[in-house]
Amino acid sequence: MSHENDFKYFYGNEADTYTFYRIPKQLIVDDAFRNLSSDAKLLYGLMLDRMSLSVKNGWFDGFKRVYIYFSMEDVMESLNCSKNKALKSLSELDTDTGIGLIERVKQGQGKPTIIYVKNFINDEITVSDFPKKEVKTPIKGKSGVANLGSLESHKKDTNNTNINNTDMSNTESNLILSVDGMRKDEMDVHAYESLIKDNLEIELLIERAPIDAEALQGIYELVLETVLCRNDDILIGGNRYPMSLVRSKFMKLTSTHVLYVMDCLKSNTTKVRNIRKYLLATLFNAPTTISSYYQAEVNHDLPQYARAK
Repeated sequence: MSHENDFKYFYGNEADTYTFYRIPKQLIVDDAFRNLSSDAKLLYGLMLDRMSLSVKNGWFDGFKRVYIYFSMEDVMESLNCSKNKALKSLSELDTDTGIGLIERVKQGQGKPTIIYVKNFINDEITVSDFPKKEVKTPIKGKSGVANLGSLESHKKDTNNTNINNTDMSNTESNLILSVDGMRKDEMDVHAYESLIKDNLEIELLIERAPIDAEALQGIYELVLETVLCRNDDILIGGNRYPMSLVRSKFMKLTSTHVLYVMDCLKSNTTKVRNIRKYLLATLFNAPTTISSYYQAEVNHDLPQYARAK
C-alpha cells in the first residue's frame, strides 16, 4: 500500500518541536459549546493566540481591555476557507449573532474593526441553540473604545498571507499608520523580537549554557534578521527560496532546533568559511533534518551500549 506522505516517527522529546495554538478544552468537552462548529472553535483559538501580540504592542482600550485586529482576510487565510464560511464562523462567535465569545466594534472612517476576545472560564455558561443569522454590519461603539490611535487599514477584499507562529503565531498586521507615535515597522520589530525570543527560549538557553551565550545570541539575531527581511527571495545553501517560505520556517523554530544547530556546530570537523551562511542553511533545514540526525546518533550509540552490557 503506497502513501502520499511518508511521515516519520517521533524520537525523544521531538514532539516539543511543534508550535501549538491554544484552544480551551472546555470548547471541546463542555455541552455549552456543543453547537459551535469546529471552524468557529479553531478561530477562537487563533484569536486567543493573536492576543499575545496585542499585549506586546500595548493595544488596550480606555478601560485597559485587550483588543485584537483580525480581518476577514485573516479569517479566510487562517481557516483556508471562502468568505461565506469565514462570515459564518465569525457570526457563531459574535456577541450579537452567536454565542458571545467575541465582540466586534466598528470604528468607522475607514479604520479597521477591533475585536474583544471574551474570557468565559469563570462564567456560568448556559447556552441554547444560538441564532443562525447573517453577520451584522453596523456595530455601535457600545464597548467604550477609547484612545485607539489613528489606525488605518489598506486591506482589500482579497486573501493576504500573514505570519502565524505563524506563521507568526503572533500575527503580522497590515495596519499602516502608528500607535502612540510608533511606526508600523517599529511595532513589527518589537513584536517579532519578543515572539522569536519566546519561540527559541533564548534567555533560558543562555542561562543554562552561559559559555555558549555569544553563539546563542548570534543565532537569535540571525533568525530575527531573516524574518524581518523584506526581499522577495533569499539565497540559502546555493539555492534561492521565496522569502515567504523561509520566514514561515523560521517562525516555527524552537529551542530544540537551536540546540540541534549548536550540536551541528560542535560536531562539525570541517572548516566553516562563512559561519553566517552555514547557520542560515542549518536553521532552514533543521525542521527537516533534525529527526534523521538524532536517529543516526541513536543508531551509532546502540551497538556501543549493547557491547557495554
